[in-house]
Amino acid sequence: MTTRSGGDDDAHAPLSITDIADLCRSVVQLVEVDGAAITVMSGTTRELVYATDAVSQYLDELQFTTGQGPCVDAFHRGRTVFVADLDSEAEEHWPGFAADASDGGAAALFAFPLRGGNTVFGVLELYRASVGELSDEFAAVAQLTADAAAISLLEAFAPGLGAGQSLGDASDDSPLGDHRTRPYVNLAVGMITVQMRVSPTEALARLRAAAYSARRPVDDIAREVVERKVRFSTDDTASDSTTKGQPS
Repeated sequence: MTTRSGGDDDAHAPLSITDIADLCRSVVQLVEVDGAAITVMSGTTRELVYATDAVSQYLDELQFTTGQGPCVDAFHRGRTVFVADLDSEAEEHWPGFAADASDGGAAALFAFPLRGGNTVFGVLELYRASVGELSDEFAAVAQLTADAAAISLLEAFAPGLGAGQSLGDASDDSPLGDHRTRPYVNLAVGMITVQMRVSPTEALARLRAAAYSARRPVDDIAREVVERKVRFSTDDTASDSTTKGQPS
């Protein structure tokens, strides 16, 4: 972690994205895992703050696309989720996620909620390339890392959020706006809502389904919607309405 020196103001300065990266890299070494990622979430948004490697980034994208996985469960249930053997434990619970996660290089996954008061607003996720439990000692270290990351993110990126709000509710002019990893998704959801005359929740589900079917990142499809290269239509059937884009 970055060390600061100086007066009292420096001692209490909020951490930056660089410091979050340091936290992730440190926990990888301390608890003997292969990668880590920190994601902030709300009901309809998910922003990757930092990932230590390509596999961690892929796992985050895969969970956003499928709406399944340990991060999703940790966020919604507000408790840690440990999967020591992805192949044997996860296929039944996360059928859209487990096989692709395993093929992507993960064999074990451990997710820790990030909390602001009573509100869960994100997740620290760790993965191993080999199966194995996370010891109680390592789990305690990872939890301390998640707690430190939560405090740092709230102080740095959303100091004005009220009770019951999540980091995903931060305004576009907050520092978080400079680090958004999926800038097109919200715009695309709004456009799909109008095009298909459905709720935003349903629009996001359709967008995710399109990305999963096409084996492409959600933001790629979202960008094409925003650029009017793809259009979601109520005239399309339920099975292909999200994959058959029509120029506007």
